[in-house]
Amino acid sequence: MRKIIFFVTVLVFLSGSLFPQDVKEISPSEAFDLAKKADTYLIDVRTIAEYVYVGHPENAYIIPLLFWDEKGQRQVPNRDFLRNLASRFKKEDTLVFICRSANRSPVAARMAIGAGYQNVFNVKEGIEGKKDEKGYRTIGGWKNRGLPYTYELIAEFAYRK
Repeated sequence: MRKIIFFVTVLVFLSGSLFPQDVKEISPSEAFDLAKKADTYLIDVRTIAEYVYVGHPENAYIIPLLFWDEKGQRQVPNRDFLRNLASRFKKEDTLVFICRSANRSPVAARMAIGAGYQNVFNVKEGIEGKKDEKGYRTIGGWKNRGLPYTYELIAEFAYRK
């Protein structure tokens, strides 16, 4: 009986870290308002090239979930993603993740939750929003909602290994 209780206790404990709860999703406008608060950080998880050449929300940190591998012509995981987060943010901070169209940012948010960050959000429409009937990204998103967006590169927000 003791072994069963121990096994169930370990399983319940591990389930919180192995299978983190769903990520709280917020709109770009909610993210913009939330990012104004102390100890709240907007984190862009796109590639560095996307951040630089497509632009980014003002005051967004760049911590890529993936890197572009020029030789292989494909995206490869940032194996240091959680270490990059830990080097800049405390577990008590509020982290708001964003990417192009909200496909990568929920993955990053779940990883953060699994690593012990408790106040984690995903921007559900991403930076560029969803595609319209012509295939252009014109539906929703940070840019299409007229929120502050820039191409300026500021050292404080730049990627650090």
